[in-house]
Amino acid sequence: GAGPGGAIREPSVKEIVKQIMETENEVRERVEQARAEAQKIVRDAETRVREIIEAGRQEAIRESQELVARQRQEAEQERARQIEAVEGGGAELLAGKSAEIEKAAAAVLEIVTGAGE
Repeated sequence: GAGPGGAIREPSVKEIVKQIMETENEVRERVEQARAEAQKIVRDAETRVREIIEAGRQEAIRESQELVARQRQEAEQERARQIEAVEGGGAELLAGKSAEIEKAAAAVLEIVTGAGE
């Protein structure tokens, strides 16, 4: 601002210090705001990743359960066919195979459901 006689008045030391402090406060606020925005972006990304992982896990569980059900059904059908086709020991042999398939299916399910832990 121009003082008396049109001369440009030099700002006082007090005014310069006040201006510097205001600028520092403004910069600090902007840094805090940027940091908060960055943290929100990271949190949102982490949430999205967790959702994607969980969705993938649920899908894998569903697919493995379908596979197990399909294998179980096929094993039952095969066992029924074999029981009709063979006498005596053949049926017991197939019952053992069915138990092996059940065990394998349970192991697959365990691996898939335990994958996220």
